[in-house]
Amino acid sequence: MRIKVILFVILLNYGFCFSQSEKINIKTKPLKEANYLNADDFYLTHYLYIDMFLRENLFPEATTSDVAAVLNAVKAYVSENQNLDIEIDTPGKRNYLIKIALLKKEGKELFIVFTNWDAKDKHFEKKIDIENDSYTRWYFLNGNKMTYRKDTSEQYDLAGMSKSDLANAFLFDELESNDEKVIELLHDYLQQDNLSLSDQLMAKLIQLKYTIFKGHKGKVSEQVEYLDKTFKKNASKESLRRLKMAYNTTKFQIQLMDIMAE
Repeated sequence: MRIKVILFVILLNYGFCFSQSEKINIKTKPLKEANYLNADDFYLTHYLYIDMFLRENLFPEATTSDVAAVLNAVKAYVSENQNLDIEIDTPGKRNYLIKIALLKKEGKELFIVFTNWDAKDKHFEKKIDIENDSYTRWYFLNGNKMTYRKDTSEQYDLAGMSKSDLANAFLFDELESNDEKVIELLHDYLQQDNLSLSDQLMAKLIQLKYTIFKGHKGKVSEQVEYLDKTFKKNASKESLRRLKMAYNTTKFQIQLMDIMAE
């Protein structure tokens, strides 16, 4: 099974507050800074941009300021004792509502995103309806790791995965000990003869994600330069369209993480 590289986002300094995005309204009152989350910003940007803005076409027109405002609030305020309610102005009849909560269940810490999006009928409801078809995503928190529930180590079949897929799985699973195996797996995979361009680029995208995670800015710039040239050279190939979209999303994540580091 090919595990797709999924793609990313996020943040802004607290000093800029939420006035930087007129579309975002933090509804929780009063707010108390908790700074509870330990998850690495790489995972927050990777998962939450995709899942809260792009997936289901929820708010794909979001700018870096929009996403940063939301994620900055998540980092500052969400804790076991404080949920976060957010409303995003949208062009349609109803606005986009989000509730973020942290729960502990059976010894595991869960990060849960509830929305008012009806996943069956594809529209925003008047309110968040947790009981029915509202679009919900939840993740496990484990130290600096944030893992989508379907990305945990128990979900993948080691025997049926290529080294590229396994590298991607190791980067996003809950086991910190697997992170350092990513580069060796990708190196071995890229040494194979007769790899298609699509397979090579998939591996290079995973490599870029790992480099972003490790914070090696010089290497990130080198890899971006290589990928820019390769995608430009092969711009007419329809088979690379999805990979190019994934790459563009990754570059958006890089911009957001640069903002966060300021």
